[in-house]
Amino acid sequence: MFEQKLKALRRSLAENKVDALIVSSAANIFYLTDINYFPLEERHAYLFITAKTVDLFTDPRYSNGIKNKLPKGVRIFLHTELLKNIKKSKAKRVGIEQNFTVAELKRFKKETGLNFVLTEPIVEQLRSIKDAEEIKNIRAACKLTDRALDTIRKLIKTGVTEREISWKIESFIKENGGELAFDSIVAFGPNSAIPHHKTSDKRLEKSDELVLLDFGAKVNGYCSDMTRTILTKNAKRKAHEIYETVRMAQQKAAEFVSGQLPDVSCSTIAEITNDYIVSKKFEVIPHGLGHGIGIEVHEKPTLSPKSKDKLVRNNVFSIEPGIYIPGFGGVRIEDDFLLGERGLEQLTKSAKTP
Repeated sequence: MFEQKLKALRRSLAENKVDALIVSSAANIFYLTDINYFPLEERHAYLFITAKTVDLFTDPRYSNGIKNKLPKGVRIFLHTELLKNIKKSKAKRVGIEQNFTVAELKRFKKETGLNFVLTEPIVEQLRSIKDAEEIKNIRAACKLTDRALDTIRKLIKTGVTEREISWKIESFIKENGGELAFDSIVAFGPNSAIPHHKTSDKRLEKSDELVLLDFGAKVNGYCSDMTRTILTKNAKRKAHEIYETVRMAQQKAAEFVSGQLPDVSCSTIAEITNDYIVSKKFEVIPHGLGHGIGIEVHEKPTLSPKSKDKLVRNNVFSIEPGIYIPGFGGVRIEDDFLLGERGLEQLTKSAKTP
């Protein structure tokens, strides 16, 4: 599998007219080498790829632990040798990734004297098309997320806090062999009107009509992402109308994808979903309709009105319409989907009943 990924990457480098690529994203390093040691949010390693060599540069904290786990053909060096090796490569155009910092660029230029060019998300584009092993891991993450919701729903009662439910989600996922894919969002009542609410100590009150849960598991380095909104016993007609509109909006988006295969415009999916929501007298979705899912919880492709992406076979992505009424509450329903050999398949299977 490593050889296939490397061949595809080198073909992309040639198309982008670069002689070499510095892979600085830990997620991309994991994708290419299957080494999942490095924190995604920090810089502890670089991968330097030319037409003939693949070299990994890291520090002693990691080098001994991974040297026997690298794919055949990947050489490992201490990070102190990185700039020297890049300079020795004599590459005329060295590609850098989107997460490369200005400070890094200045230092690399000064130390090597080479020409560095910002590339399109080359590895990210490759990552958007999942292989069988990746799909297997995402399925497992989705299954664990569904199991977590089954347990958590029973714990949502008047008086419980958002933070307590968030902790129960994390505990269940970790106790059953997974990790959190991201910080869970638990929002009661009016807090559910904030799409990315920061989970708080708010208690569930009898007057609250909506409970929003947005969370995901990670299994073998691959994520899931699911949102369910639960209506309390005191939920009135307005809450039910919002819920049904969001549920139908997601259903219409999925039906549109299935009916447009194999060439589906991500912007068109978002537009028809927003059109339906507006037809029900609600505002357009204030965030993207969905996103790719894999090593990171937000990957390519992007489902939004301005997206230039198209869905292709073996994309895994979310569809997550939402309606938010400040001061009252919000409803979001999110599921993960695979565009597989047999068409569109929903991977998160928790019931969508209020």
